[in-house]
Order: sequence, then C-alpha cells, then structure tokens
Amino acid sequence: MPVINNVAYSWSMITLSSTALGIEEGSTTLEGVSGIKWSKKRKIESNYGLGGKPVSRGFGNITYEASITMDYATQETLRSIYGSLMSIGEFDLIISFANPLASDDWTTTTVTLKGCVFDEDCLESQQDDTNIMHEFQLHPFDIQIGAGDTI
Repeated sequence: MPVINNVAYSWSMITLSSTALGIEEGSTTLEGVSGIKWSKKRKIESNYGLGGKPVSRGFGNITYEASITMDYATQETLRSIYGSLMSIGEFDLIISFANPLASDDWTTTTVTLKGCVFDEDCLESQQDDTNIMHEFQLHPFDIQIGAGDTI
C-alpha cells in the first residue's frame, strides 16, 4: 500500500496549481474542486499468423484523458476572470500530493496534466441539488508523473 510516513494517500493531501492560470499551491481559487481524474493508455494488440495464436504484439498510439469536477462557485470564479471556461486557452494543471503530518520529511509527488483545454462551458442542475457540480473534460496533450517520464 502506498504510504507517506505510514499515512495512505488521500484526497486531503491533494493540492492543485497552475502557473498559466496564476493559481499557486494552496490558493482558494480551486477549492470547489471535488474530483480529478487522469489516464494514460497505449493501444496494444496481438498480431496473428498461422495457427490462430498470437505471434507478436504491436504497440500503437498513447492517448491521454483527464477531467476535473468543480462546483458552480469555482466555475464562476474562473468565468469572472476569463469570460468563459472555453476562453481560458491551454494551461498545465499540477496535481501534488504532500503529507501534512510529516515532521521533517515533506515528500511531495506530482502529476502534471500538460496543455489542458476546456471544450465546454455549461450548467447542469436539477431539483433538490444542494451543490451544483459538473465534470469537465481537460483534453491534456501529455501527462507527466514526477519530474517527467518517457511514456
């Protein structure tokens, strides 16, 4: 089980920042974010020949997907600066995990969603909602884990 000083990774350890958006780690601008997802996938297929069994494996493109779930207040904060989420343009979103319970060892792990863009600006709500939330696709160009990786 992954731990930092015997404490498992948890939502409370996550901070978000973006230099392009002027959002520093610990900023309240994105405090209404209640979910973040990212995924890297590589197409892998078996190649077949005689006998109906795989004879080799082929590797295709790598794709990146990410999304962020924000409450309406956070959406409005971003709209007040940019006019529309779709007007923000390309930005990097840095996800950091740090253990606030560590005494001297502040081990921080980061994942950088590179070149994110919003493809929609919307409102979704219904009767009895106590908090208006929406999951927005980020369409990252690359995802780097730590100082960067090769895949």
